[in-house]
Amino acid sequence: MRIPSVLAAIMVSCVACERAPEPVATAVTPASSSAAAPRLPSGTAGALVQRAIDAAGGWERWIAKRDVAFVTTFTVYNAMGDASSESIGVHKSPLHTTPRVRFESLGLAEPITLGFDGKEAWMLRAGLPVYEPARMVLPRFNMISNIFWFSLPFSLAELPMTVVDLGESGDDHHWLRLKVTMNADAPEAPGDWFILYLDPRDVLIDHILGHITASFLNHSLWLGQWLDYQDCDGIKKERRRQFFPADAEAAIVGNLVVDQLVEDVRFNNNFAEQLFRKPLKTSGGSST
Repeated sequence: MRIPSVLAAIMVSCVACERAPEPVATAVTPASSSAAAPRLPSGTAGALVQRAIDAAGGWERWIAKRDVAFVTTFTVYNAMGDASSESIGVHKSPLHTTPRVRFESLGLAEPITLGFDGKEAWMLRAGLPVYEPARMVLPRFNMISNIFWFSLPFSLAELPMTVVDLGESGDDHHWLRLKVTMNADAPEAPGDWFILYLDPRDVLIDHILGHITASFLNHSLWLGQWLDYQDCDGIKKERRRQFFPADAEAAIVGNLVVDQLVEDVRFNNNFAEQLFRKPLKTSGGSST
């Protein structure tokens, strides 16, 4: 139930800023940056998605953000509870589009730049290409995961997915619950389905149960805790995420595996499109 050490060692990405009705399932189609309103599922699922979006800052504020940059600290813990690897860097992504990412390391003697152009991942170490595909598996997963987590709950009205209102949980907390299943035409995501547990007091995400499909994991169900909400230019975002192995009832069944910090969030940086393209030098061509 832990990330293989060989992959954790080469990972230098990725991941806050300024914290029952009958099930109704409907598909959500992508929204564009010019959309006047979110594309919500119908019925109670759509009403709850709308409440979650409003609680996190509102659709108008979100859709006005064209891109995002933030500093990420990603710490992996071993089975004994000791930190086995830590990385820090700057994550950059456009918003409201197919996930694209650029990650630039901080504090390394040989700077590392990682990228995902929507189809392929690439790496430069001290400006030189790294060609080994095995070394890109975990960084690719983390880059895609970072922008997926960051875009919630707004992406529930943007990405091709099916959203079901599961009603309130039966425990003492009475969480509001939405189950999200990624459609076949959805962009890459860290898993194929997720259950969002919303706090009924403020309708912010408290935790997420996800079926994570990464090949390097020997456990598929993970519980992520969304912690330390802060304001980021009108958008409420979690500053910390912690991930634990879990069971189907969203109960934690193991020690902390991943701790992520997301800080210094900045929107509307006007990144050039070329920033997210795979450099020609990583394909054996010219770097110019």
